Amino acid sequence: MLNQKYVAASMSLLVSALSLPLSAAPGAEGILEDAGAASTRPAMDQSAIQAFMPERGLFTFPAPYNTQAVRLTNSSHCANQDCVNYAGYSYWRNMNNHVGRQSMLIFLGLDQSRGGQGPSLFELNKSSGEIKDLGALFPPSNHLSWATGEGWYFSATMPTKLYINDGPRIVRFDVMTEQMETVVDITDQLGDGFYLTQMHSSDNDRSHSATVRDDSNYQALGCMAYEENNNRYHFYPIEQDFDECQIDRSGEWLIIKANLDGKYGEDNLIVNLQTGHERVLLDQDGAAGHSDVGHGYMIAADNWAENANTWKLWDFNQSVLQGKRVYHNSDWTVTAPNHLSHTNARPGTPAEEQHACASSVNRSVGPHANEIICFNLDGSGTALAVAPVMTDLNAAGGGDNYAKAPKGNLDVTGRYFLWTSNAGGSRLDAFIVQIPDEFLKVDNGNSQTTGTLSPSVPETALSDGSMLWHETRNVQVSANSLVKSSGCNGCADAGAISAQRVSHGTARLEFTPSASEPLLFAGLTRNQSIVPGKNLDFSLRFQQGVAEVRELGVYRADTRFSPGDRFMIVVKDGHVQYLHNDRVFHTSAVTAQYPLAAGVALNSSGATLTDLRFIVAESPN
Repeated sequence: MLNQKYVAASMSLLVSALSLPLSAAPGAEGILEDAGAASTRPAMDQSAIQAFMPERGLFTFPAPYNTQAVRLTNSSHCANQDCVNYAGYSYWRNMNNHVGRQSMLIFLGLDQSRGGQGPSLFELNKSSGEIKDLGALFPPSNHLSWATGEGWYFSATMPTKLYINDGPRIVRFDVMTEQMETVVDITDQLGDGFYLTQMHSSDNDRSHSATVRDDSNYQALGCMAYEENNNRYHFYPIEQDFDECQIDRSGEWLIIKANLDGKYGEDNLIVNLQTGHERVLLDQDGAAGHSDVGHGYMIAADNWAENANTWKLWDFNQSVLQGKRVYHNSDWTVTAPNHLSHTNARPGTPAEEQHACASSVNRSVGPHANEIICFNLDGSGTALAVAPVMTDLNAAGGGDNYAKAPKGNLDVTGRYFLWTSNAGGSRLDAFIVQIPDEFLKVDNGNSQTTGTLSPSVPETALSDGSMLWHETRNVQVSANSLVKSSGCNGCADAGAISAQRVSHGTARLEFTPSASEPLLFAGLTRNQSIVPGKNLDFSLRFQQGVAEVRELGVYRADTRFSPGDRFMIVVKDGHVQYLHNDRVFHTSAVTAQYPLAAGVALNSSGATLTDLRFIVAESPN
């Protein structure tokens, strides 16, 4: 069904063309301020919103925000009714992993009982600004077409895979091929009569959690977790005052929220799934209610803190849990921020080098009370007001107050934030705003910057780095440069393999892409002949200004780059690191197997690598 709609859309359905690409580099946008002394800006009313809001497509928020955004939906999607369901929640991704791709996919719920077509897929071209409706994910005869989509989310790494709860099952659904795979079925462990809600998955897609409920009375019975790699189940029965549970993005930690001591409010049970070690964080000590997680930590609201609207960073690896304040403001009369998103969390990067974004809506005004904001997790106290949420709790659109709340979420790069708003009117619509580059603490994109020092290579190198090629195909070789000179444009039919090899110890491959647009790969390989980029053991994939770490085709990390930037891949005693302009931005979790040669694959005609050097410095056996 969806494939036919996709083909039709690709051929003829141009719903909206934006005047400027959403991926255009932002200027000095947003309002950067000390959160503790943040200004109060009035909420926008409907007339002010209508003055700049298009029927669909690109727009710019007026001063003082000046940020670029896009409107995804309008009344045509709902037969003039209010059918757009709210963005599920701040910790569930509505946007796919679109890094290195021209377009992003967006999933929204369009309620069939209110004029919609059920859970639906949209495509936004980041370069041209073109928006396409790709249609309903399921035909009307499928029971999932009546689902709201709340609790569904895109995989962090697999661009077309959407996680869906279907009764007792967590399933992965490919939104393009329509293939569905069961990840776990709780019936196998607990028998019949149960269903799953509030799912979460680790960023490597190997660990999952969910709330277990009784089919007969909908009561929450506790939390389950499942590790795919070893087919290992965990179940934590907590029937009284249970709220939810969430696997962290590393898949190692599980956070269970419930009133464990029966006293003040919601406490946290923090479990290391690898060791089974459990710790309790009580409500009065700062336990999370509203929160989101990273790799081995959480960012949580602390309603016992001495400052208004305090959010703290909790590192689970600490021997004694102690929260570090990363945000607060000065107004106890508003809840701001309310729903925080850290769906852009990066492995291998200290939390202090990352950022989170959040959204709020209040009837009263106050600092950040009705805005989308972002803040770094370094405790500096600086926040960026990105955009107004445009939501009016007194307007009809969206239903009850909870449904009207924006509850937006970030994409994996941390550059795009999606939310829903009634814009002061009678219906909810979906919007995306771009986070200004100037604010971000580290390289934009889903980069994994961990330091500024490059690994050292012994000076007693076996070669000076000059390239000697064992095999070349459809390329022109000039000194230490390669250019795709023939073959099919876009095809994996050109490349080279070095004569130099490293059999143990240390080596370093260096190179410079001469342009940002062409598709090409460069890396280390155990192959002795030319292979497509997806078959390189440790490589960087370049296209559209994004360099992605790919290991045998599997995406690991990425960073944005400009023509002339210098890249290195270093292997030392089996450990591999990736560097961009002398900064380590990813350390591989895969141990290299020797021997290794340098491999290049050039897909686009004219794709060029310059200043290639392969320095081999084998250590003694």
